[in-house]
Amino acid sequence: MSLLVVLAHFDVDRTLRAHTRRTLENYASAADRVVVVSTSGIQDRAAEGLPANVEIVARGNFGYDFYSYKWGLDVVGDYSDYERILLANDSFVGPTVPVGAIVESAQCQSVDMMGMTLSQSHGTHAQSFFLTMNQRVARSNAFRRFWKDMVPVSDRTKVIASYEVGISRAVLGAGFTVGGYLQPSTAEEALARRRFEHQSHVRLHIDLTETLVGETYVWDDAQLNRYNPVVALADRVLLGDRLPLLKFDTLRFDPYELGATRLLAECERLLPEQFDGVRAFLRETRAQYPFRRGENNILVSERSLRETGRGYLMDEAFMALADGEHR
Repeated sequence: MSLLVVLAHFDVDRTLRAHTRRTLENYASAADRVVVVSTSGIQDRAAEGLPANVEIVARGNFGYDFYSYKWGLDVVGDYSDYERILLANDSFVGPTVPVGAIVESAQCQSVDMMGMTLSQSHGTHAQSFFLTMNQRVARSNAFRRFWKDMVPVSDRTKVIASYEVGISRAVLGAGFTVGGYLQPSTAEEALARRRFEHQSHVRLHIDLTETLVGETYVWDDAQLNRYNPVVALADRVLLGDRLPLLKFDTLRFDPYELGATRLLAECERLLPEQFDGVRAFLRETRAQYPFRRGENNILVSERSLRETGRGYLMDEAFMALADGEHR
């Protein structure tokens, strides 16, 4: 199977971090061509020793990752010659399994376009940090029109609505199928909803700075189904190949206040090669990634998380795993 990968890259120091290099080597092992579109540029020395099928293209820093995806596809030209396309950014550690296994998986082969996760927020859509589609989609008028009509947008909310949700809407509207690599069990869906509800009890209101979100309204079932799966089930990175990546935003901000510090420590213990250098990267880039307005939480103790079973690594799946380690 011929595979094209387009990677959207940015680094404040214009370098390739160790985790990014590992990701590129993973992609290059399965792909015919890997195009890295960097909005920061990459120093020549940092790019030395990359696999021969990896090329780097620099562009101006505007338009978010989707415009880097478009830029990379335009560089390639007739991208529909490839049997499969993978669009990904550098916002996560991983994949922690060979990317070839992901694109050849039953989940991937059963749909026309697949995200690593499928979200119900803003309407059903495949989340765009890792998005792969087959040749039927790539050759469709809907897919080509989506990229042809794209203009750079520098507002994050508009990018999500127009492009992240928009590409799934366009593909579904053309009669194709969309799915996710992560297939949450019924128990995991319930856990994700409980974790999302937990956020409402720790998240400070965007305008009422001394008020918790949960004090202003009650979330119903429809609202609770809009959880972000890559956050709510982030600890599945440690359950085989269930969710073989971990977003940096989860580690930086702990959006649901579930114990991201403990999650990172356990990832370093169980996946030392993949997480080598990640803690240093987070520390070195902390100033460049401040909390966004409306995303501040009150602190929650590990004891409280353990008592409720909502914290990372504290649900029944991990309790069973821990029991197995101690036998």
